[in-house]
Amino acid sequence: MTYPKPQAPAWRPSQEEPLFTAGLLLGAGQVDPVTADTIRRYLRQVTAARGGVLHLACAWNALHFGFDLDLDAYDSALLDPEYFHAVLATDRGGRPAVPVGAFVRIERGTRWVWGEAVGKFGAAADCEADGWIPAARSGDRTAAAGPGGTWSREETVVLDTGAFGKLSTTDSKEAARLRRTGLLDARGHISGTAVYAEPEHVVLDDAAYYQHHLLTHARPLLVLGPLAGLLDDPHDTGLLAQALAASFRTVADLLASTAGIRLWGPYAVADTATAVLPDAVADEVVHATGLTRTSTPRYTAVWPLLCAAEAAGTVQYTEGPTALAALMAANLAVAEGAGGIGARVDTRIDDLWEQGGVWRSQLPPLPWYLEGADPLAPLGIGHREATGTLPEPPGERLPPSGSEQASGQQEPVSPSTDEVMLPPQDEAACEPVPVIEHLDDSLAVYTCVLMRRHIDQGGLPLPAAVSDLSPAGEFLLELHHDGDLGTATVLCELKAAQGATAGATWPMSFYPGIKLTVTVPRGGHRLYANTTLLPEPLYLDDQGPFLWDCDTAVLRRFLGIAPSRPQPQAPPPPAQSRGYAPAVEGLRSLLVSGLRRHGAPGMFDARSLQGHQLSAALFGPGPVPPPLMWTVIHTCEDMAEQGLLGRDRIEGQPDLFTWWPADQKPTLRGQQSLSVRQPLRNHVKAHYVPPDRRKLPPGQRASDHARAAYTQWRHDMLGPEADATLPDGYTFVHGHRRGTQQPPAWHDNLT
Repeated sequence: MTYPKPQAPAWRPSQEEPLFTAGLLLGAGQVDPVTADTIRRYLRQVTAARGGVLHLACAWNALHFGFDLDLDAYDSALLDPEYFHAVLATDRGGRPAVPVGAFVRIERGTRWVWGEAVGKFGAAADCEADGWIPAARSGDRTAAAGPGGTWSREETVVLDTGAFGKLSTTDSKEAARLRRTGLLDARGHISGTAVYAEPEHVVLDDAAYYQHHLLTHARPLLVLGPLAGLLDDPHDTGLLAQALAASFRTVADLLASTAGIRLWGPYAVADTATAVLPDAVADEVVHATGLTRTSTPRYTAVWPLLCAAEAAGTVQYTEGPTALAALMAANLAVAEGAGGIGARVDTRIDDLWEQGGVWRSQLPPLPWYLEGADPLAPLGIGHREATGTLPEPPGERLPPSGSEQASGQQEPVSPSTDEVMLPPQDEAACEPVPVIEHLDDSLAVYTCVLMRRHIDQGGLPLPAAVSDLSPAGEFLLELHHDGDLGTATVLCELKAAQGATAGATWPMSFYPGIKLTVTVPRGGHRLYANTTLLPEPLYLDDQGPFLWDCDTAVLRRFLGIAPSRPQPQAPPPPAQSRGYAPAVEGLRSLLVSGLRRHGAPGMFDARSLQGHQLSAALFGPGPVPPPLMWTVIHTCEDMAEQGLLGRDRIEGQPDLFTWWPADQKPTLRGQQSLSVRQPLRNHVKAHYVPPDRRKLPPGQRASDHARAAYTQWRHDMLGPEADATLPDGYTFVHGHRRGTQQPPAWHDNLT
């Protein structure tokens, strides 16, 4: 299907000043309103011109590299294919994973075909032709370990081979050969085993993985674009990464506020996309995804349904970029009726990625953890159910009777998991003892490990040594679950019991062995518990990922994996003493959670508070005991000295402490202390037009002065060995502050 070209492009990248301005690095609210409106109109036009679907990474590409609506393509003269992602013939081991948004060159002998990766989805082999897929696949983004420390999984990458212009007759023949030789599949996609170099790359979303690609292999393409020209030091990798992530967030915000655009996961979908799929096919997909006759949930994938519909007719729904429009139209058709009041079958999206989308359908009654859940929010319930990581309702699970214990009977294990459950008495015997990290008259901090029974029954270990500090009767537990946006902060009522408490509602992502750091202030009626997100996901015998710090011995017993040989651990560095209120290392996670929740918002999700404000926010609005307040302040100071927090010393006022997200910490410059943080704004050239290449009128050439300036710019950005030939038909425009220095007139750049 063809789509009408916009009559008046909102922006012509090769003729007009860049839309990629400093505001994109500082947030959507900092973009000039006129520029923001132009960007929205432009992205809407690009979405329609490219089939009605535009991935966030491709929207960023359009703004940064300049998708020309007059050409319906990127200007290939300005992009060096040497830095495109190479797709080569390979053996059965698979090919390097292709990021969505990456410019691709497919090589067969001496022939190259260029394209842009415009979408990607999982291609699990155990999915049936009628869409049925095992529950364990829905929500599972893990990969299998391979040789040489690599990780692999099955993926399909949708490729647009027309991204650099319509294929010539010779290129079309070569593209057909690529399908026959297997470099592309029968539908023109890159399908097969995708290999990842690092396990953390597997769990990155599409946008984050593309940013990693831009900062590594495709870095020369990035630094020659407008983003690098807006920074005072484009060679600073940390600064470049921070600016790149900020610009992606701003583009996402602008897409979300664009009229005529709907969002489905990372994709912007225009109204024109729904025209790809006939109503009869959409109705068939809706019928198939709600096809269940029992209370056992059924998981149905969308991509096989489209392939089946295509096989039964003559229209191609799954060819090339059209496949994305068909997938979006099918998913949105199902979404229209999902979660309807009074519906006979509960239908909800469970996985946006695997096989183009996996829908979960079930007859009532529904499990308790789905009550009130958004049917269009993918929860990955299938994978969680299959791996046994969904808890039962608090208080519903009864302990085994005495006769059952005496007979040695154990609770049956679901056949869909390899978990080996231990009898209650064995689990209790192996339970780690809580470790008290700090104890004084005003504060106790201890670390404990949750066993399976704690998660099932809502329990929390409570050491006897801190029971005098804990509140009597009923009190509140405030849980800060680091990194889990769905359950970032949870409040629940607890009752004290012998050696433990009862009544907690643990998040669905908890697993046996997870560690909690618990803070108990004297005289309060609230306990504070924190989990800690691991820097890298944990895998045990190909099972995982496990994202939070845990006791691996407990987790191994739960999974039925042989125990590992214990490794000696170095003792933690002693906290610096500051009189009667020393710093407490165990408070760090709670302080970070407090800053994230209560801190005054700053740029790029930073949060700031003074020390006494933080202690009051955490431990109540009333007067905080001085020892407790100074414990908080001194712990913040220690964290600032180690670079975990920012610290601003203000004349006549208490110090201000700032927390930055891990991927947004401002770049440190020179020999400054780690505690000194400079926001990105200080490194962005505001009101600046970055250096750029502009198209000249037909028949005219750039002057020697412009060519020399272009050569200097290329060498400054890529080094003295870089190719510095200015493409014919273009001139070079120096970077300049808007309004103070205009680009040279046409005749100044011509010979």
